[in-house]
Amino acid sequence: MLQNSDPIAQEALLPPSTLTFEEIIAATLMALIVGAVSWGVFTRYVLGAPADWAPEVAAIAFAWVVFLAAAPAFLRGDHSAVDALVVKLPKRLRKVTQLLADAIVLATLVITAWLAMGMAFSTRDVPTTVLQVPQSITYSAAALGFALMAIRHLTFVIRRLRRDGSAA
Repeated sequence: MLQNSDPIAQEALLPPSTLTFEEIIAATLMALIVGAVSWGVFTRYVLGAPADWAPEVAAIAFAWVVFLAAAPAFLRGDHSAVDALVVKLPKRLRKVTQLLADAIVLATLVITAWLAMGMAFSTRDVPTTVLQVPQSITYSAAALGFALMAIRHLTFVIRRLRRDGSAA
């Protein structure tokens, strides 16, 4: 297992045992996925009449799980980073490089959230195949997920900057 060399990640905002609201919702949706897939298998192979809605419910829930569960990893500093060269830089240059990387990550998250919101908005009148609910329900998962990732990343960066400022 790779260890994050960032000391702030090692003393993250949340210990691994603390669940965020995103993780609680994602865990609930995982239970829904298991239930929907199990029901789909049961109806297809036992009853011989598949529940057409089950795969669509599972797919929508899966999208929400993926994007919601990614946000707390930013809060904990759990996303992977290749920092083999950065850790060898002089302290001042390392801080500048880290800040630049953080700014690029934040900008990417904000832009992606914005684009996902546009996609969700543009599909609000497009129904899903079986459930006939707006496809924007699925695309909203990406919009909200990336927005939450941006907020969590910004929180993490602010904490690191405060820690570095008080250590100086």
